[in-house]
Order: sequence, then C-alpha cells, then structure tokens
Amino acid sequence: MNSQRQLNFLLIVVDDMGYSDCQPFGGEIRTPHIQELADHGVRFRNFHTSSLCAPTRAMLLSGCDNHDAGLGNMPTAHATNQYMQPGYEGFLNSDIQTIPEILKEAGYHTYMAGKWHLGEQKGRRPHSRGFERTFSFLGGGASHFNDQRPLSPFEQPHTKYSEDGKTVKNLPADFYSSNYYTDKMIQYVSEQEDDNPFFGYLAFTAPHDPLHVPDEWLTKYEGVYDGGYDMIQEKRLQQMKKLGLIPDELTRNQGSGLFQKWEELTVEERREAARKMEIYAAMIENLDWNLGRLFAHLKERNQFDDTIIFFLSDNGANPKDPTFYTPNTKESLAKEYDNRLENYGKINSFISIGGGWAETANTPLSYFKVTTYEGGTQTPLIVSGHRVHRRGVVTDETLHVTDILPTILDYANISYTPAEKGLKPLYGTSLKPYLQEETKQHVRNAFDVLCFEITECKAVLKGDWKLIFMPPPYGKGDEWHLYNLKEDLKEENNVASQFPEKFKELKADWEAYALSVGYIESNGESALQKLGFEEFFRFGPRNRMGKNVKKKGAGSKKAAPTGLGD
Repeated sequence: MNSQRQLNFLLIVVDDMGYSDCQPFGGEIRTPHIQELADHGVRFRNFHTSSLCAPTRAMLLSGCDNHDAGLGNMPTAHATNQYMQPGYEGFLNSDIQTIPEILKEAGYHTYMAGKWHLGEQKGRRPHSRGFERTFSFLGGGASHFNDQRPLSPFEQPHTKYSEDGKTVKNLPADFYSSNYYTDKMIQYVSEQEDDNPFFGYLAFTAPHDPLHVPDEWLTKYEGVYDGGYDMIQEKRLQQMKKLGLIPDELTRNQGSGLFQKWEELTVEERREAARKMEIYAAMIENLDWNLGRLFAHLKERNQFDDTIIFFLSDNGANPKDPTFYTPNTKESLAKEYDNRLENYGKINSFISIGGGWAETANTPLSYFKVTTYEGGTQTPLIVSGHRVHRRGVVTDETLHVTDILPTILDYANISYTPAEKGLKPLYGTSLKPYLQEETKQHVRNAFDVLCFEITECKAVLKGDWKLIFMPPPYGKGDEWHLYNLKEDLKEENNVASQFPEKFKELKADWEAYALSVGYIESNGESALQKLGFEEFFRFGPRNRMGKNVKKKGAGSKKAAPTGLGD
C-alpha cells in the first residue's frame, strides 16, 4: 500500500436487512466477506438510521436531517398540508450538497450502482446529483429480475432504471439486481483511466421484498428455519453474547405481540414461513458473494488497501405483507402472482418474510422497520480498511447515519462549510476519532441529543434515555413513552411517570428539534388519495396543496396516512 495515495471510499448499503442477520452481528446467514470487513475494521453497535429507506438515504448522502434534505415525509405518505412544502419535496432538494457533489469538486471520480429512491424526474436522478457514472433503480422496490415489475400499480411512476441519467427500457435476460449492480460497479472502476481516487456507492435492493433469488440459490438454506422464530432468536442471542454485542444477562425479546407465535401457526403456515426466510437468507448470502467479487477486483487493481469501506442497512427488517402496497389485495395478488410454495423466490412470485421473522431478524431489539423503536432504526455499521487503525472494536456510543458524510470528508482532508454556500447545516459529526487506534475522544458527549421523525413516528435519544411517540397501529398515538436503554434495551418498561423531569427534558429537546428542521404536523388527509398516484409523483410546484403552512414543533396525535411506497 502506498501511504501517500489518496483514499478511495466505498459506501455499501443493503435494503431492509435486520440487525442480527449477518455473521458479524450474530446471524447464521453466511456472510464471509462482510465478516472480512468486520475483522479488518470496526463494528458499531448503537448506530441509527431512519426507520424508512428514502429518508435514510437522504441523510446518508447529505449529512443533513431528512427534513432539511427534502424527505420530511416518505413518499407516498405525505399529508395534503405537507406535500411539496419546503423540506417535504419528496426528492433531494437544493438546500443540500451530496457526498458525490462535494467529492467531485475535489477531483474524485464518483460512481453509483443500485437503489436511489430520491427523485425520478429530470434533474433529480443521481446523474444530476454528483455521480459521474450511474446505473440506478429510481424507486423503492421492484422485482429483482428483468421484468421490472412494480410493488403495486401505485409504485409504477418511479419503478424505472436509469443509466447515466437516461431511462433503461430493457434489462438483460439474466438480470438479477445484486449481480448486475455489482457488475456495473466493477465496470465503472475498471474503465477509469487515471489514478484519481473514486467514491463508489453500491446500494443493493436486496433483501427488500419481493424475495427473489436466482435458481442456483433457491435451496441454500433448506431446512434451516424449520424450528421457527424462537429457535433462531435464541441461537442469535447466544452468538451475540459471545461477540460482546449484548450483555450476558439479556433475555430473549418476547416481541410486539402483533403477530402469531410459531406454535400458533398451522403445519402448512410453518412450512410457508420457513421457506420465506430461506429465500431471504439466500438473498443476503448472494449479496455477500457479490461483495466478494468486488473486493477481489479491487485487490487485483491494487486499490483495496487504499479504500475505506462502509457497510450498513438502511433500516430494520421489514414486517410488511405484500398487501401493504396500495392497492394490492389478497385477491389481486393471488390472481397476478404464482405464490405456490414451490414457486417462492422465482420471477413471478411476490412474498415477504412477515412480522414474526422481521422481529427475529432484529434480535434482540424491539419492533421493526416503519417504527422508531430500536428495531426500526438501529442497524449494523461496519467501517473497514487499512487506513482504519482500530480492529474488532464494538462501541456503544450513540451514532447516526448523518455521521458518514463528515467522516468521509475528514479522511479525504476536504474542508466543507455549508453555511458559506447558503446550505442547510450538517446534522452529523465525523467518526474518525473512533477509528483511530488510541483515543479517548467521543464524537458526541453526554449532552448531545439525536431526534427522529418520519410519518409521525418520533424519537429522542439522549445518553441512556429514549423518548418515543408512535401512532397506530404500533402505538396508541396519544402518549409519549420514556425508556432507559441501558437498563431496558428491549424498550419494555415505560418509566415516564417515574422520571417526570427527564421526560420533560427530552420532550423539550423534541420541540427544539422539530422547530429547527421545520417539522409540519400531518393533518391526516392523504395527498396521494386527493391527487391520484400519477399526479402525486410529478412532484411539481403547481401541485402544492398546503399554502401558507405554518411550521411547528408540536407533537402529533394523528396517525400517518397509509401507503408508504418503499
């Protein structure tokens, strides 16, 4: 390795993978290349994202809060009083700069392959936001094969692929998302003719539903999940204790109670559930196999040692059934897909793991994607590379997805002051101090606070304390809960009445945050239903619906509109 050579950066994001799925975080799913990253870098526990994918990606690429970056709500969950308001544009707005925009100005090549979900129209695609070469899926989810089938008719407007800014009409016959994205990243790196450093953003759509794998991967996990949720949870729990990820005294999470227990399922339902998890696991092993191909290529080009690699999931595991995507129904799905057990995972099937496995995938955390419980927002983060001096370290400091942009700029020795450009302030802070061999420095101190909000799901993290507000169906929508995560990682004991001053303190932190980022409380009226899905996805200024909206920081008691397209 040439120590004088400028660093490359590779940012790898997987879609809806649970906290404990991969090997470095206690999972039984075979991920040797992700394990290699962990062995040569730092595993971060207590790293947080948004509970939904598009706001996470907005924060990841901008270093700013999602409300500042344009994803104040999740398309298509905008209320009529939020739609197209500042911070609620539904795409990356002009108030921020992206990682590739900043690095490109500094002489970096910038490549992207994978999921974008931050704007489909002209001027909003990744090629317009700093990426030199791109092959991107513009929507939230779709078939992983070449049929480009959307999650539902309402998802069709942004269910498109784009290469270098132009829509791709037809995909290769052998297209499979994870394989093809990796092929493209390898191609872009290979075609680079100079010695300038590169930034690569590889954003897999796996293991987002629908659960699909190539035929040769269909039987990789046959029989592994026949024992059910509790068996896998217990195995993961014990492995996580061996790895030092969780306290030895932590017991198995009993779950939200929203889903049937394994013993309550019929024999046929168990077979179906186990088979779904087999496909999901194979998707994760397949993306790991693809990472192995990319790493081998970088090593052949003598670029691996000069690359810092970030690996994370965009949110917790997904509990959603295919009927979640409006206007799908059980009847329409039965008519349009072949969801017989023997066809699971193939091109014309549409299955997801369901709530029981989602809770298992997030062991030992509570709940899952779409909620601001820890199972929705705490995901694995690994930072790896020869220039990362620490090895095999697990930290419990509270970290955030917006920390990644300033970390990259720190390692690249790039000075960036958003205020000088009239842009929104960075929400994150560099993780570089954590990645040095000997340091006592903390990225955040005990007085720092992290706040979250998307679709009226809210949370405040401050030291060991967490304040959370959840609308139905995951909460009553009429009260905030207070937890001490050091004593109650599973968020089981609401201590709001026992610590009224702490409750008041964190509630004030929420109010200050909401005001600072321009949070708009939902009026409960769906913009999607009022406009229709084709008009909704135009995201045009003429479609602004909430004129003269006063931004406020009050906690909401209303449920969010349904139909989140992610």
